[in-house]
Amino acid sequence: MDAPGSADARERVTKWIEQTRQLFSVLPELLVTDPHVSERVSAAEKEAERLRRELEDLKRENNQLRGERDEMAQAMSLVAQKLGFSPRKSPFERSHVGDHPKPGDHSKPVEPPKAAEPPKAGDSPKATDHPKV
Repeated sequence: MDAPGSADARERVTKWIEQTRQLFSVLPELLVTDPHVSERVSAAEKEAERLRRELEDLKRENNQLRGERDEMAQAMSLVAQKLGFSPRKSPFERSHVGDHPKPGDHSKPVEPPKAAEPPKAGDSPKATDHPKV
């Protein structure tokens, strides 16, 4: 190494050593925790834990309500089947074009309603019968 290069290197090393001493003197101040900061960190951790618990409770409630909704849908479907309805899966579901009956192409004729039968002579009046005036 030549003299000017070694002098520059020596000067840089001396400068780095001096800067390192200054940093080491500041380091203990940086490591000391501020009580206000620790309180805020503690409060934030408590809040995060509370929110986690609340989230878990809400997830559990959501799953329970979804299960109840599914049970209700099954029960309503069974009732609809017993009553002869065939509900759509969605109110927005559309039937296919070919599913509609064509005009004049009915599968079974419509029967007129039957007239009520007159009461027989031997029948006693019922509680629902109105007296004749």
